[in-house]
Amino acid sequence: MTLIKELIDIPDRVQKGDFVLRLAEDISRPEVVLGNYVVTPELRSCYDAALSFIGNAVQGRTSKATYLHGSFGSGKSHFMAVLHLILQGNPAARGIPELAPVIQKHNEWLAGKKFLLVPYHMIGAHDMESGILGNYVEFMRRTHPDAPTPPVYVSAAIINQAQGERSNYGDELFFKRLNEGQGSGD
Repeated sequence: MTLIKELIDIPDRVQKGDFVLRLAEDISRPEVVLGNYVVTPELRSCYDAALSFIGNAVQGRTSKATYLHGSFGSGKSHFMAVLHLILQGNPAARGIPELAPVIQKHNEWLAGKKFLLVPYHMIGAHDMESGILGNYVEFMRRTHPDAPTPPVYVSAAIINQAQGERSNYGDELFFKRLNEGQGSGD
C-alpha cells in the first residue's frame, strides 16, 4: 500500500514566505517559476484573455492598461511570472502542455516580437506614480545603464526647460525672471 508521505513532498519546516513567488527576483529563474506550476482550465482561459488583450494592443499599435485583481495568495504574481516568460519566448513556459492551444492561437502575433517586461511590485510604494514610474525608471537604470533616464516625470520636463532658459538667458537674467513677483525677502 502506498502512503501519502510517499506521494507528496512535505518539508520538515515552513518559513514565512516559502510559498510566495517574488516576481521581481524569481523571474530570472524560470525553473523556480515553472517548477510546480499547475495550469487549470480557468487559468488557461485567463492566459488566453491576457494574451488576447496584449495582442489587441500590439496589433492595434495602441497603449492599453489593465488590472490583475485577486485575493492575497491567489497566485497573481505566479500568473504574471508565467505570462512574462511566455512573452519572453521561454521554451519551457511556451511548452506547458495545458497552454498549448492558447500558445498556438497567439503564436502568429507573438512570433518575433520583443517586449520590454518590467517586473516590480507595489509593496512599499508611496503612491501609484512612484510605484509604477519609479520602478520603471529603476529597472531601466539597472538593465540599460547607458540609456538616458526615461522622461516620465512632469518635473523632468520643467527642469529641462529651466536648464534651456538658463543657458539662453544667462544666470542673472534667468534668476531675475524666475524671482519676478516674489517679495523683497525683508
